Amino acid sequence: METRGYTSPLREEAAARTRERVLLAAAELFAEGGYARTSVAAIARAAGVAVNTVYTSVGGKSALLLAMVDDGVADEAVRATTAALTSATSAAEVLRLVARGTSVTRDRRELTLSVLLDNRDAHPDVAEAARVAEAEVRARFAEAADRMLELGGLREGVGGEELRRALWFYFGFPAWRVVRAEGLSWGDGAVWLCGQASDSLLAR
Repeated sequence: METRGYTSPLREEAAARTRERVLLAAAELFAEGGYARTSVAAIARAAGVAVNTVYTSVGGKSALLLAMVDDGVADEAVRATTAALTSATSAAEVLRLVARGTSVTRDRRELTLSVLLDNRDAHPDVAEAARVAEAEVRARFAEAADRMLELGGLREGVGGEELRRALWFYFGFPAWRVVRAEGLSWGDGAVWLCGQASDSLLAR
């Protein structure tokens, strides 16, 4: 007689908590000591789990990086922004949504992004994870650009390619680093970047 597989909800919840603990420990250690110098054993100690648990819950160091990226892509703010684009009624509203969404996501995922951006030139694993993260963000910006083109209200001559480049310029990884280095809060940074993008892209 064939038995049906069953996973306890409590067990799933415990596994999710373990995964979260492992990823947080990895991100903190990568940020403090660098990706190359951090061992899986050190991550296990910081997370309070066995070394084998790191591998079974997520994987090796490269898998840990990609899992961090996946969690960032699946962030609630990303999903909410993507969903809100469909009901936006103007290109200006799309810019406000992108500004708000990127500010909230960056605030929540700053530790992961610091690891990727600070270590991308030091190890190919980090470079690949950073490439994946950037590609995902650019894909979301492409969706926003398409929606802006549908809604109209853009400055004359602004096309799809220029719009996609501009969204990365104003709201991508480098832009937020500059804004934060200037001392702006995440909220104030969103307002400022949105204003700059609006002046550049929207019809007057």
